[in-house]
Amino acid sequence: MNQPKYSRILTNPDPLASYNTAINERASNAISSTGGRKKRSVGEHTKYWSLGKTLKILVYRYNEHSFEAVKNGANKWKPYINLNFDFVEIDEDEIYNSEEFLGDIRVECTPQYNGTGGSKLGTDSITGSPHTPSMLLGTEFSSTYFEFTVIHEFGHALGLNHEHQHPDAGIPWDREKAYAHFAATAGFSRAVVDANVFPLERVPGRTYTPYDRQSVMHYKVLNELTVGDWHQPQNSQISEGDIAAMRKIYP
Repeated sequence: MNQPKYSRILTNPDPLASYNTAINERASNAISSTGGRKKRSVGEHTKYWSLGKTLKILVYRYNEHSFEAVKNGANKWKPYINLNFDFVEIDEDEIYNSEEFLGDIRVECTPQYNGTGGSKLGTDSITGSPHTPSMLLGTEFSSTYFEFTVIHEFGHALGLNHEHQHPDAGIPWDREKAYAHFAATAGFSRAVVDANVFPLERVPGRTYTPYDRQSVMHYKVLNELTVGDWHQPQNSQISEGDIAAMRKIYP
């Protein structure tokens, strides 16, 4: 894992559809804040799945090896969540002829993306077109890096943001160097870097678990992209902090 690999959250261009889908799935996604504040705005809601739900995970046909590799990686989260997974393979013609979501999470293996990938966040996976994947895995399934990619992207699909964007992370980014690096290595625009790398604003009324540098949802941070001496190696395994967060979200 010498070369950093980066994923991005696939955003929903329709925030109202994102909000309505989230609260229809789980009412607490729009839970009222403390202090008498009204329900969260469209831009502030969480996107967690209903407790006890069986998520149908559709893997676009690649081959049986990639299917098992996706399944094995995703199942690393299973001991820590009150959810079930049902993995299915469906012929692409059937997918494109359906007007319904045949998978809550729809996975496409795209090794030509050279190690990058992305996923919609939680219930955003069932917004937009039912014909398009909600998760892209841009790593060859036979790579030793593939399992980490699956674990990370399924963290997003279950509703987790990037941990390096935690409001308490305090990473001293050299922003201009970061923009240049992510453009060169991952093809990220400045807007994508802003959305996937730099800190997220703390939202009043939302519960946060403590910042976890060991999280599998944390990017590798190169020292040359920060001011001073700050770096973080790649975390390839689910951390204790990740487990605590998932058990809080899906008790």
